[in-house]
Amino acid sequence: MGSIVLAIGACACAQGFAVATWNMNWLMDTASHARWTAACERTGWAAGEAPAGLPFCDVHNGMTFPPDACASDRDGWPRAARYPDDHPCRETLDLAQPARYAKKLDALRAMWARLDAMGVRLVALQEVFDASAVRAILPPNWSVATTRELPGAPTIAQHVGIAWRRSADVRGLELVASLADSGLPDRPLRPGLAFTVDVGGKPVRILVVHLKAGCRSRDLDVPLAAKDAVLSEARQDAITADCALLRYQLPSLEAWIDANSSHDFAVMGDFNRTILREPVAESPTYKTRLDGTVASAPLGRCTIERAGARVNVRCDTRTRAMFPELNDNDPPGAVLWRARFADQGRSGAIPKGSSGDCSIAGARGELTHDGIDHVVISESLKKRLAPTALTMRAINYTNEPGDPLRGGRDVALPSDHCPHVVTWTPLRGSNP
Repeated sequence: MGSIVLAIGACACAQGFAVATWNMNWLMDTASHARWTAACERTGWAAGEAPAGLPFCDVHNGMTFPPDACASDRDGWPRAARYPDDHPCRETLDLAQPARYAKKLDALRAMWARLDAMGVRLVALQEVFDASAVRAILPPNWSVATTRELPGAPTIAQHVGIAWRRSADVRGLELVASLADSGLPDRPLRPGLAFTVDVGGKPVRILVVHLKAGCRSRDLDVPLAAKDAVLSEARQDAITADCALLRYQLPSLEAWIDANSSHDFAVMGDFNRTILREPVAESPTYKTRLDGTVASAPLGRCTIERAGARVNVRCDTRTRAMFPELNDNDPPGAVLWRARFADQGRSGAIPKGSSGDCSIAGARGELTHDGIDHVVISESLKKRLAPTALTMRAINYTNEPGDPLRGGRDVALPSDHCPHVVTWTPLRGSNP
């Protein structure tokens, strides 16, 4: 494979290419799907059960999430994994049957063809079972690698990966195992995947992440607020655990950024965090740390401990937010720029109908996630790219006639995320 070539004849060094990040929602190929259904049938489709190394038995059931958004007790809701097609809490089609799951794959395949036609040449992937699952839906002339195939990867059902058009010289694939360490030996998280690709004739090191879910915008070290007193103890415990595990990952993420700060780099993926709503950095009116230290000071070590159903993290420092911790210019070069939507509000909100709107209209809600998929680049990379490198857009799903996809009981949901695309165009004169 050679370096990125987007034109024949003249050097393509100054030409741009589009990159994307895409969470594919528990993607499996047909063989893995068959193993999953067989394993879950043996357990009687028990809710919350995850056969060894396979997805939970209640994924792809097409039901309302979170369950408390639908008030019903029919058919044991929400204690079972699967429900009849006419259940009042159904949002989309149950995909346990192979023919129905094939509809999801067809929709993802169609989206990938659209991305390819748009000029997307590199896609950071989340929630894929393995490379085989991705390969089954790729356009011609694309390659893929995931963390599952790398030595030391945990045996989990969700991996991250990278897919690229074969004209892109993707190399130096590396498992970032530290992101999979939750501090709890029986609860591995998703590892990261690092690789190198040339942009404008110069190497860029890229990290693909899928961080811990459940702590989108709460203070990391003090996630529970006074308003949460009305929540059940179980819900409070869940919030505390989710934020503790995300907080535990933060030093590993910063360590990777710091180690690559002397080079051009990018971090892409599902951060499960609304970092566009966080401050860019500390200021006289915003202090990141809760213990009086500054964000440029080392984050230090964290330990995790269980207290019954609750999981608590204890760290050398106490912090509120993620982005100011990463964007601290310590060491020099650890300065980050976030891609944003052109029509995004100053608060970080994503208006309906805007270029960042990934919602799919459905019976009770939008069925998809907004505001947690990100492309972040180093300041050194930003300096040699056109300003469009920081403009992101969501590519939403359409049905076969090309109209916006709507949820429904007979519709297979492709994913609860849609691709987020940016274009990296080197500035003239920025090449070596």
